[in-house]
Order: sequence, then structure tokens, then C-alpha cells
Amino acid sequence: MPVSAPSAAYRRICAQVFAGHIRTARLRDGRSLDELAPLAGPTVEEWEEIEAGRVPGTWEHVLLLVTVLQLDRSSWLPYFARLCQGAQEN
Repeated sequence: MPVSAPSAAYRRICAQVFAGHIRTARLRDGRSLDELAPLAGPTVEEWEEIEAGRVPGTWEHVLLLVTVLQLDRSSWLPYFARLCQGAQEN
């Protein structure tokens, strides 16, 4: 039996969890947005939007963020996978 795509509401929750991981890791890192943003690609404003729950536009952008913040894959990948599942349908 195929797995159905998660609802838009569920994906928003996953986006908020992902955003929380990014925000927590940045605060733990101790560097400012002005220091981190150039290393990962987004502007400071884009980084703030990501921490507010906007999903980065590309997989490469996600990988840059989590690499700069040294996030373990198991802490964010399940949520991000659920965000992407069925996204092409919306």
C-alpha cells in the first residue's frame, strides 16, 4: 500500500521543527548571523526566514546550512524528508 503524502499542515510542522534545529544549532555555535550567513549562502534576512520556518529552496542550500552548523543528519533529515514528500503536488 503506497504511503500518502503528508498534509500541508503536517509539512508546516516539520518545517518548524527543522527551523528549530537550525536556530538551536546556530545559538549553540555562538557565531552571529552576520558571521554564519556568508558561509552557508543565505543573506541574514533569508537565514531569519529559514529560522522562522521557510524551507530552503534547494537541497544544496540545506546541506550548506547543516554543514556550517555541524548538525548530525539524524537530527534533521527525518523532518526534511517529510517536508519534501509530496511537495510537487502542492
